[in-house]
Amino acid sequence: MYINLIQKIIDIIRGEVDRKINNIKWNIRKFCKKLFNKPINLVFICHRPNVWGSLNTVFEACNDDSNFNIVIVCIPNKKQLPELGLSHEIYESEGAEDFFKDYPCKIVNGYNYKNRKWFNLKQLKPDYVFFQQPYNVCKPKEYSSKSVAKYAKILYVHYAANFIGGGVLEETYPPDFIKDVSTIFVENKFDEKLVNNYLHKINANTETILTGFPRYDNLEKYKGIDSENWNYTKNSNIKRVIWTPRWCTNEGNCCFFDYKDDLLDYVEKNRDIDFLFRPHPQAFLEWEATGELSAKEASDYKKRYQNLQNAKIDVRKEYLTTFYSSDIMITDISSIVAEYFLTGKPIIYCHKKDCFNDFSRELSKGFYWVRSWEELEKTINMLKSGEDPLYEKRKHIINNVFYINPKGAGYTIKELIKEDFYGKN
Repeated sequence: MYINLIQKIIDIIRGEVDRKINNIKWNIRKFCKKLFNKPINLVFICHRPNVWGSLNTVFEACNDDSNFNIVIVCIPNKKQLPELGLSHEIYESEGAEDFFKDYPCKIVNGYNYKNRKWFNLKQLKPDYVFFQQPYNVCKPKEYSSKSVAKYAKILYVHYAANFIGGGVLEETYPPDFIKDVSTIFVENKFDEKLVNNYLHKINANTETILTGFPRYDNLEKYKGIDSENWNYTKNSNIKRVIWTPRWCTNEGNCCFFDYKDDLLDYVEKNRDIDFLFRPHPQAFLEWEATGELSAKEASDYKKRYQNLQNAKIDVRKEYLTTFYSSDIMITDISSIVAEYFLTGKPIIYCHKKDCFNDFSRELSKGFYWVRSWEELEKTINMLKSGEDPLYEKRKHIINNVFYINPKGAGYTIKELIKEDFYGKN
């Protein structure tokens, strides 16, 4: 017991010393760059196009500012395959190389798939680095936050809204990453409180700044734009429905297995529904790994969609045009719900157990709650008929619960980076 306590104290002291040394080196380099009027080197390390919305307007604002030199480094994600053992590292692309190839900045492929060699990030001499997600376990050692923090400041915008649980989930804010972060830009007052409480709990010297969520910037442009993702063109006789169930069942709140067959049966019988199932990128991998849905069962399930003219599995990277051109979302406890809420469209929430925080609990007052297939079917039929008694309630929540930065979260973050580097004017 005493040995563990002593070791913990040593680790804390060592971490503080490392942080101070890193800050001294960084400030010396910053002083030299300012002296010779060099731009800020900002690097985005990206692996998953689906969550780029959390950083896109930050990139756009910085890339339009001559004070920044921008580089996007595209990397794969580590896949831990049980049959190969946890020590066997396999890296698979999630499409970042293709997604970012035409972006108007320098693009670097961080991993050579032929020789399995990683690009040396230090060659870019980054001043600041954004990671898309906080999972060191999915990266090689040289791309871990601990390694990168030795020569750059790590900045972070969480890839999804904090929607689940009474506080910040440690699994989505792993301490081994968060303690290396210089600044976290938070989306609203609820988030600010949750994150600060968590930082205190894990003894992290990480700053938080309320900026709003870059995902919520410029949403007006999606209104009125139709998506090619639907099976049919939009008309008054077709209701467009999106289903976004949670991807893991260990938390006890995933509705996929409760409704996967009933929903398809319903869609097959009701041709006035245009139905999109949007699975999480990890969903089928997770269910196969846990034995809940074998590869054969998943294949058979996907074939049902292929055989229906009014149903489709949505695997596209971009989703906001689909959201804004839809009519209804069916979901469970998912961070993507906050984004959909801002469309003003009705949300059917498949409840299994209470796992809301203060923010999501406020949003849930605008949901249509269902607890069984009978209730779900009844609610779909009600909304399909044009009844939407919670419409005004959702408008009130949007106006009073969300924090939409009038200047744009991306622009504000860009200005804060400049202020940190150059000082206040």
